Amino acid sequence: MENETPVDEARLPKELIEEAEAPPDKKISESLYGKIMKMTVSEKTKLATLGNREARNILIKESNRLILSAVINSPKMTEDDALAYASNKSLSDEVIKLIALKKEWMQSYQIKLALVANPKTPTTVSLKLLNYLMEKDLRNISKSRNIPPLISRAAIRILNKQGRV
Repeated sequence: MENETPVDEARLPKELIEEAEAPPDKKISESLYGKIMKMTVSEKTKLATLGNREARNILIKESNRLILSAVINSPKMTEDDALAYASNKSLSDEVIKLIALKKEWMQSYQIKLALVANPKTPTTVSLKLLNYLMEKDLRNISKSRNIPPLISRAAIRILNKQGRV
């Protein structure tokens, strides 16, 4: 962000900051995407912090770590948003790492399960989270072809240790 001036919040389009009551139609979504793509990194970072869900959903696909971190640490980010991002297999592994670092979200069983089920989750994170999963979920993970074999084998080991295989 060197040589960039501070971002004036008034310059950000209001449709990107205020939460919409109804889902935006496709035309509006495309124009929002175009506006966001023309922004500088500092404007995108500010928008990630202040923006609405639609803006965050566009910005979460960015490759810049600063923008991703701003989206994940946004005060408007909800547990439902985190669950959707943790479940999304097409997002970068950087998003997964950032979600796994947020203690308040790691208290949610659904987010733990979504992270383990996401093949992009780092192996060390998945292995730690396996210990918190229920038997039926461990069984599903042990049989899943979408999960790395190391994680599947670890789930089987946990089930064996518990005497539930």
